[in-house]
Amino acid sequence: MITFSLQSGSNGNSIYVEAEGVRLLFDAGISGRAAESRMLQHGRDIRQVQALIISHDHVDHVRSAGIFQRMFGLPIYMTRQTHAALWSNLGRLHDIRYFKSGDALTFGSVTVHTIPTPHDAADGVAFVVEAGGKRLGILTDLGHAFSGLSSVVESVDGAYLECNYDPDM
Repeated sequence: MITFSLQSGSNGNSIYVEAEGVRLLFDAGISGRAAESRMLQHGRDIRQVQALIISHDHVDHVRSAGIFQRMFGLPIYMTRQTHAALWSNLGRLHDIRYFKSGDALTFGSVTVHTIPTPHDAADGVAFVVEAGGKRLGILTDLGHAFSGLSSVVESVDGAYLECNYDPDM
C-alpha cells in the first residue's frame, strides 16, 4: 500500500491511497492545481484516480470536490446527507455515488470500510482501507472518542489522524 497526505489542516485536507492497482483520493479540501502538483511530486497522475471519497461536509474536506470531478473526471463517493448539506457549493456534478455510513465500498480487491463518527457534520465518516492483508485508518475530524474507536485503532497497521486543537480535551 502506498499512501501520502497531499495536505492536512484547517486550510484543506486530502489523502492519496494506492493498493493493488487501485488509486483513491480521500477528501478534496485543496485546489485542483495543488492536488495535481503534489501528486506529480510523488510520481502519480490525479487523472488515474478511480474515486474521490468524501468524509464530511466541512469546507476544509470538500471545497474542491466539484473541481476535482470537472478537471480530472473523478466520480465522487459520499453520503446523501453530506451531499444535501453542501450541494449548492460544489457546482454542477454528474457522477455522484452514494453510500451509507457503515457500508463497505469495493474497488477491485480493495475494500473501504466507512465508520460513522460523532463529528459536528451532517453525516461524517472515517475510513479503514483494507488491501493485501493490510489496513489503513483515515480518521479525520472524529469529534470525540466514540464507542468502537479503540477497536478500530487496534485493528489497523497505520493511521492518519487529523485533530483540531481543543484545550479541554
